[in-house]
Amino acid sequence: MLFVLGHGFDTRMCDCADAILGLGKDGTRDAVVIEYDEGPQSPSQQYRALRDANGSRLQSIFNKRGNIGIRKIRMFSDDGRRIGARSITNEFLSIGEFLSYTDVVVDISALPRGLYFPLLAKMLALFDQEQHDRSHPNLHVVVSHSTERDNQIVDEGVDEAATFLHGFAAASFELEATRDQPRIWIPLMGKNQRLQIERVYELVQPDEICPLLPSPARNPRNADDIVLEYRELLFDQLRVEPQNFIYAAETNPFEVYRQIMKSVLHYQEALHPLGGCKAVVSAMSSKLLSLGALLAAYELSRWRRGDDRIDMGVGHVDAQGYNLTGHVPAETTSEHYTAWLYGECYAPTT
Repeated sequence: MLFVLGHGFDTRMCDCADAILGLGKDGTRDAVVIEYDEGPQSPSQQYRALRDANGSRLQSIFNKRGNIGIRKIRMFSDDGRRIGARSITNEFLSIGEFLSYTDVVVDISALPRGLYFPLLAKMLALFDQEQHDRSHPNLHVVVSHSTERDNQIVDEGVDEAATFLHGFAAASFELEATRDQPRIWIPLMGKNQRLQIERVYELVQPDEICPLLPSPARNPRNADDIVLEYRELLFDQLRVEPQNFIYAAETNPFEVYRQIMKSVLHYQEALHPLGGCKAVVSAMSSKLLSLGALLAAYELSRWRRGDDRIDMGVGHVDAQGYNLTGHVPAETTSEHYTAWLYGECYAPTT
């Protein structure tokens, strides 16, 4: 097995690898650690002790089981532009480096969206290049999930402008030939994201907004609380129609994927006389929900039906770093989730 995981301060960084290796099975267990530095002024720098503790724990988990490699990701160019998404995709250029493994496990527990979205899109593209080759390994995504801990981590120093993430159809949104196509925006709603919502809205300038809410959820009032938090923004400023809300289970990324696919394809069919639509998803929620948005965006960006295609973008706004706020009870536990994205369970039957 090969584990690909980020090196951050989130205490859940090593949980999934620890659980899997703790099963005690035979076989090599290698790791590729994604190291990224958000800069000396990043609020995340105050948690270096937590980050170092995670690194020591990782070394202990993989001790005598396999090798740990490091991939350093440049987050900024020399002139200050964000290049993290492009940098991480350039680290994985060939399917060849994965072929010696039966399973590749990408752990997104300690990776920011601006890195794990392009990383997973690139890996899916590599695995899809020869999708009928049964020698390809299985591809899994794992995450240690806790809504309480997610709510404790708050973006700090939000960028002035949102962008379309590298790896998706960003350039197609500016084509003159399709500039007048209606734009559909599906933001995945989470708490404490008002500024991010406003800045992605300014980028997309949507004709229709379909917010996606986590329901059912561990906290039955979670969706209601989110709507109350953004009530003025959603209904008074953005003029969201109540019937446009989409609901998906908080812990089921494949349901999120299905709901987004269904909604975008419905708009594409309804707007076919106008040349179809452009669609944008924005993940401002938990990593489980975000994973579903990524899968939908990846598939829709490659969707074709005759001459029809969909311009699919991922609207995103980065932050300078993160702060830990509030208090999470000691008894709060994280749950481990896995999504099997590619491999033998999808192999065509003969």
